[in-house]
Amino acid sequence: MLRASGWLVNPRVTGWISLTTLLFFTAEWIVSATWRGHYSYVQDLLGPLGVAFCGPMGNWPCSRLYPLMNVSLLATGFAVTVVAASFLVQRVTDRGHAILLMAAGVGMYFSGLFTNDVDYSWNLTAILAFMSLGSVSVLFVAMGSRTKMTVERRGVAVIAGGVSILGFLAFVGGTNLFGPGGAQRMAVYGILVAVTALGTAQIRHRPPAGRHAATRELAGASR
Repeated sequence: MLRASGWLVNPRVTGWISLTTLLFFTAEWIVSATWRGHYSYVQDLLGPLGVAFCGPMGNWPCSRLYPLMNVSLLATGFAVTVVAASFLVQRVTDRGHAILLMAAGVGMYFSGLFTNDVDYSWNLTAILAFMSLGSVSVLFVAMGSRTKMTVERRGVAVIAGGVSILGFLAFVGGTNLFGPGGAQRMAVYGILVAVTALGTAQIRHRPPAGRHAATRELAGASR
């Protein structure tokens, strides 16, 4: 437990873990590119990328690489949860904002666990939890984070959070302004961009020596 908290308190570890979110974009592109037929980022949702068969009757072959998408959802959800936990441990944002982001990460993790062909309703619930809780929490974290970062980086995170909320509202409202797939991606992409921007803010920073000393002292006292 102490070792885990030692990792979470290190902003460099937070930065590297936040870069794991890039796996999502890579997996999505690979799976959609190997789709048997036309896959539209605007009209098609993310869920079908994680199943072997799709279509109206559920018997159309999709991509043989579909497990890659589910693995990326699991890894990205875990990464978002860990980054949020590190924000909480490092006390760079309010506790409530960090907990909301942690819950969002859990939602994405479960969307990769309960795929469309396992349980459609749970899959939709999980991704909606990620989109709703994540979009609000990253915007609050971006505006109130006590981490030292450039104005440009904070601006990117704030804009990404705003785009995410807009995408979520468009998706839930069923508007055809961006298309169902486009609105869903606005929400998801915005959260991941904000998490990456905020998580890597101190990737080159080393924690103060006193913090390491306190961790070692606590570890020694517990033996």
